[in-house]
Amino acid sequence: MKINRPFLSISIRSKIIILSIACSLLPLVLIASVTFVYLSKVVENKVSDTTSNLLGSINWNIQTFVNDVETISKLMLSSRDVQTFLSYNKDDFKEIYDLQNATRNLVVNITNNKSYIRYVYVGSGKRELIVTSQWDRFTYDNIYQAVSRSKWYSQVSGMGGRGLWLNSDEVRIIKNSPDLLLFGKRLNNLDTLEPIGMLIISIDRRVFDEMFKDITNAENGHLMILEQNKVIYHNSRTANLRQISKKELSLLYDLPEQGTRIETMGGERYVITFDTNPGTRWKVVSMIPYSNINSEIVLIRNVTISLTLLAFLLAAYGSYLISKRITKQLTLLSSVARKAVKRDEIEGILFEEEDEIGKIGNQFLRTFRTNTELSDKLIEAKLKEKEAELHALQSQINPHFLYNTLNSIYLMAERIGAKNISKMVMSLSNIFKLSLNNGDYITTVGNEIDQVKNYLEIQNIRYNGKFEVTIDLEPGIEHNRMLKLLIQPLVENAIFHGIELKEDKGNIAIRGRIEGETLVFEVEDDGVGFDPTVMQPRGYALRNIQERIQLHYGQDRGIHIDSVPGTGTKVTLEIGIMD
Repeated sequence: MKINRPFLSISIRSKIIILSIACSLLPLVLIASVTFVYLSKVVENKVSDTTSNLLGSINWNIQTFVNDVETISKLMLSSRDVQTFLSYNKDDFKEIYDLQNATRNLVVNITNNKSYIRYVYVGSGKRELIVTSQWDRFTYDNIYQAVSRSKWYSQVSGMGGRGLWLNSDEVRIIKNSPDLLLFGKRLNNLDTLEPIGMLIISIDRRVFDEMFKDITNAENGHLMILEQNKVIYHNSRTANLRQISKKELSLLYDLPEQGTRIETMGGERYVITFDTNPGTRWKVVSMIPYSNINSEIVLIRNVTISLTLLAFLLAAYGSYLISKRITKQLTLLSSVARKAVKRDEIEGILFEEEDEIGKIGNQFLRTFRTNTELSDKLIEAKLKEKEAELHALQSQINPHFLYNTLNSIYLMAERIGAKNISKMVMSLSNIFKLSLNNGDYITTVGNEIDQVKNYLEIQNIRYNGKFEVTIDLEPGIEHNRMLKLLIQPLVENAIFHGIELKEDKGNIAIRGRIEGETLVFEVEDDGVGFDPTVMQPRGYALRNIQERIQLHYGQDRGIHIDSVPGTGTKVTLEIGIMD
């Protein structure tokens, strides 16, 4: 992404403020948006869950009420008095009168304390009985004949003895009756299962008001009970139901069995939650005005915007303070950098180490001063290096001269028959030859051991055979490369500090082997030894070997000394294998 030049040209303080505000504003807007959407969904889900629980409670009450009505119908069906009253074929007026009274008393006893029952009708083509809780006038002289001609009658007959709910406008038995709900059922002979009559139980719809009086609908919404294309019940808050068109009502009729959706009804948006009673197939519908829910959402939106604005102002103020603090230290650091470029003296400047820039500034000062000292030392070291190169050139000339001189002495000793002198001179000559090693500081194990052998031959002549030497090397180890002059100083220490101080003859054992990636050499003598707890070897040769090994092979390599007074000393040398 290309950044405009005007932005690049402004001060770093302004850049920090702009970037800080931008980086804080974007997350704040994102968080605020997500929070608002999330809380809005929470409010909607809370209302939906509350309404679903409400509908569940309503469905339970409806099912209890329906079960109560069906229980009454089963009691009527199973009563012998009702069975006899409907199927009695004789013209005995007194018997018929007694059966009628028995049936009436049964109805009265069963419906006692059932204030929601307006009337109970039991009838057949021969006779009929209606028991009402009020002084009602009947629409028909022969109710059964009128009912049997209705469409509802054929529906009930086809139910096979099960009950059926319907509106009173389909079968209006009582004149000027309020809007009632009817439960009808065909009565069969218990012995032959042949139809013997009809049972109708009339229910006052106000029973639902009594049933739901302790149930508060969420957010003061509307509550309705629907059956197919009819509104069985609606609460008092649905007084504006007439404002809803038939087309919009058909949306309610066509709702599935259960769920929640948002629809516009009568010019107003509603959250509609619905559930279907499994027994009656009545659909209980709750309609909550969306404006009631939206009021909470608007409150959440306003609070979210206010908090976002407050957080933005705090972020902007914090960005200003931080940029001021950072640029103060950066300005000082820039001044120090300019002085460092000119190699001027930087004195009296100290950064405040309360933040990273202050720590970087002080570290820069320390680094600058250290670099200045190192530069001075480097110049001095270069001068010394030139001197050392000259000295090294002279050192190479001297051994060559010495080597040639020793060869001349060897020839002279041979001529006069001085065998010991010639051996010593030859061994010394070999030592100088191996030490030169064509100017290379790396040699092979074989050359290193040859140099030790030449050295031992000289010392054995000097000490008149005071010691014997055994050399045990792992086969093939001779070709491995190593630093030169590592083993010879250890052998020298074994002679001077171990064997020489011993009265009788001594022994020196030199062993070499490979352990993994390590060359291990041991130089062991049976000289006088020493107590490591009292005395530690401090010779220059051992210190020099240790430093050379660790410099070349690493800190985990070196020499290790084990000694026992009167028994002897063993020095172990460990170095890495060179490629």
